[in-house]
Parts: sequence; structure tokens; C-alpha cells
Amino acid sequence: GDKKTLNIPVTEGYGERNDELILEFPNEKLPEDLNPEKGMQLQLSSQDGQVYPVIVQEVKDDGVVLDANHPLAGEDLVFDIELVEII
Repeated sequence: GDKKTLNIPVTEGYGERNDELILEFPNEKLPEDLNPEKGMQLQLSSQDGQVYPVIVQEVKDDGVVLDANHPLAGEDLVFDIELVEII
């Protein structure tokens, strides 16, 4: 029944948001059958096969703006913990 709140500051969690991870991506590099929408989750692959999750931040006439920051970057984390059972 013990309860505890754990606060993890942004510097110890996922870090600050990085503006260098906001990418403008032209339409000609998108799959032809993709209809991007704001908030859509996509994956980018590097030449060495590494996969990076991104979120469509903005849809423009000539492309999209993608955010490769972790969704919790820039956020302090707060965990409310309750012990419910010891096995």
C-alpha cells in the first residue's frame, strides 16, 4: 500500500527537444500512395538500414515537416507508484 511519486527532470529523462531533428521532407521523396496527415507516425530509414520513428508535424504543398524527437523529449516525467503486492 506504500505510495511514492517519482519526478524525473527533462535532463535525466529524454532530454530537451532538438530543433535539428525537425526535418523538411519534399513530396518527391515520399511514397506515391502516402497521404500524410498531421500527427501521423512514419519511419525513416538511413542508408545503413537504421530506422527512425518520426511524426508529421506539418503538411505543406511541397512536402512535409517531420519531427524525429522522442515524443517525451522536453518533458519532465512524473510517475505515481503504488505497491500493490509482494510476491
